[in-house]
Amino acid sequence: MIRTTMAAGPPRPGTLRADEPPGERPRGLPVVALVLVAGIASLPLLMPFGLPPGPGNTGLPDLVLVVLAVTTLLWAASLGVPVRWPFLVPTLLTVVAGGIAAVVNDVGPLTLVKDLFVLLWAVSLANLGRDPRLLRVALRAWVCAGVFSAVLMLAGFVTGQDALSGKQPDGERLQFTFGDANYAANWLICALFIARATRFPETAWRRWAVCAVLIAAELLTGSNGGVLALVLATVAGGLWRMVREGRAHHAVAAGCLVTLLGGGAVAALSQVDVQPYLDRASAASPVLRDSIGRSTGESAESRGTVTGTTLRMIREQPHPWGIGPAQTEARTLENQEAYVREAHNDYIAAVLERGFLGGIALIVLVFLLLLRCVRIARPGPRLAPEYARLVPRPELFGALVVVFLVSGLFYEVLHYRHGWAFFGLIAAVESFGRRPEATR
Repeated sequence: MIRTTMAAGPPRPGTLRADEPPGERPRGLPVVALVLVAGIASLPLLMPFGLPPGPGNTGLPDLVLVVLAVTTLLWAASLGVPVRWPFLVPTLLTVVAGGIAAVVNDVGPLTLVKDLFVLLWAVSLANLGRDPRLLRVALRAWVCAGVFSAVLMLAGFVTGQDALSGKQPDGERLQFTFGDANYAANWLICALFIARATRFPETAWRRWAVCAVLIAAELLTGSNGGVLALVLATVAGGLWRMVREGRAHHAVAAGCLVTLLGGGAVAALSQVDVQPYLDRASAASPVLRDSIGRSTGESAESRGTVTGTTLRMIREQPHPWGIGPAQTEARTLENQEAYVREAHNDYIAAVLERGFLGGIALIVLVFLLLLRCVRIARPGPRLAPEYARLVPRPELFGALVVVFLVSGLFYEVLHYRHGWAFFGLIAAVESFGRRPEATR
């Protein structure tokens, strides 16, 4: 996929530079940028104004994606450059696995169309990232959209306007327009890490203010899994930065210390009855009641039951092809299980619904994501100057992938539209942003 050139040779074909003469700049760039901003701004607007989702769980971002994908194809054609399809192999593996499972179990193939459709987010952003100016627009638009949604959530929470905050009807957790508090938490964490990776805003105090707003809104979502993923990804980003700066021995020592402290804390908590303390915290604040107050008791019990049920369903499968895409909830209802829910785990869902081929597809996707992150964040000057200025801390892109890997243990994050859009940003930097000598 990546063309190689000699270090002293010309840039790779189709790669645009910020220092190109004005006469060589592609036409229609403002229009493309406008469509790109609209696409990213639509990502958190799944159910604006409380509107229910459309047929097949579609929403405003899907409509905007069609416009964005067509614009991307026309823009690439006007430049005479090939369209890159990042993550096509694992997506096709997923579709093939789901197709076989759908035929074997005689279920509908609608989910397979969705798998290909969300891939267009990655394809569009990866190809538009060929131009550093458009990548800059995408990164800044993402941070601005994240901050704007966080401000609306906080304003709605303070003023009691549930239409702004998206407060759950049966609780205090905020979900904005996502319809799911965990979905909203993941979106805010993405905006946080992209802001830190790009160091936007440039002024330090403004950047810290942006981070504070995003973290405050994330905490109000009450997502325990989001908090855990945020902490682990922050640690991973710090260790990776030490390695990039040539302090690998410091990273090893710090990693061992964190592991020791984390393991000791888990061991200590397992020996101490923390429920009275959680009850006190829950009584002090409704937000704490719906967040850490759920870490034990009914919430933990229900999640453990769902995990045990889905693992048992995998063992009882008469064939290796899975029960069919998005069939976990229907199958648990048919079996009259205690909890009728989706798998709430990407790893279990991949194998349960699409069989061993689905598991292989997920492994390939994770491998490609981590490989691209390593390529852009290895020690040394790996990125071309125009891309290095846009993403001065590329290791935080890898840390954000850790967020998805950890969150996949608690939710099915591979359905998140903004997740695939972020994967496209990684592909853009890795495909077009690396120095020529780093691609050999």
